[in-house]
Amino acid sequence: MFLGCDIGTGYTKAVLIDKEGTIRASDIIATEADPKNAGDEILKRVLNAASIGLNDINACFSTGWGRAYVNIEHREKGMMNCLAKGANSVLPSCRTLLDIGAQHSMAISVDDRGNVVEFRQNDRCAAGSGRFVEVISEALHVPLEEVSDYAMRSQENITVTAQCAVFAESEVIALVNDGKSQEAILAGILNSLARGIVTLAKRLSIQNDILVSGGLAKNKALVNDIEMNLENRVNIASPDPQLLAAFGAALLAKEEGE
Repeated sequence: MFLGCDIGTGYTKAVLIDKEGTIRASDIIATEADPKNAGDEILKRVLNAASIGLNDINACFSTGWGRAYVNIEHREKGMMNCLAKGANSVLPSCRTLLDIGAQHSMAISVDDRGNVVEFRQNDRCAAGSGRFVEVISEALHVPLEEVSDYAMRSQENITVTAQCAVFAESEVIALVNDGKSQEAILAGILNSLARGIVTLAKRLSIQNDILVSGGLAKNKALVNDIEMNLENRVNIASPDPQLLAAFGAALLAKEEGE
């Protein structure tokens, strides 16, 4: 068995695959600012789910902000390499990957073997990440899991110009005071995020097929906005876009262990 772990600032993910590369177990839990505990918990969960012990793990690779906190012998791998490897397995025709995580967004050009050709990353401001959406949803008192539904009900187009999460929150308060609906504001926020991601991607040579991963790939309204701004169709990483880096890490562990 081969294990891949991705310990991020927001969530910790793990994928366990067999020698054929088939996923045998996977899980996602909140990191909650405690990567060591999250690493211990995710390991316990995937081992229990597959009904195996530590001795059954042939190799483990880890990635992400807390990649050191995996309580098993492991090797650390760069996030972009793990994402590219996972993308190549999920969609072999993928040549452009857009990953939207809790604290970053990335655009990665991928070759036909799952190698990184070039990349662009925004990790200096929450405005390009899942945290941006969390800040705004909290300001509007809308549950995070309902943001997409709210946005898709909007009957009004609002342009949010702030490129900083702090300034965007101030802009949102001003829009609320102007009587704008939660639906319209959230639609504007997601479109602003989509425009930023597409601008980042256009700093690369965008080629089809395009794959989207990360937690915000589950936000249908955001994905629709990305497609609209790209004027192109995108694919969502399966079986869960949030697991792509962990899956890629497991695949790299398998290559190493064979």
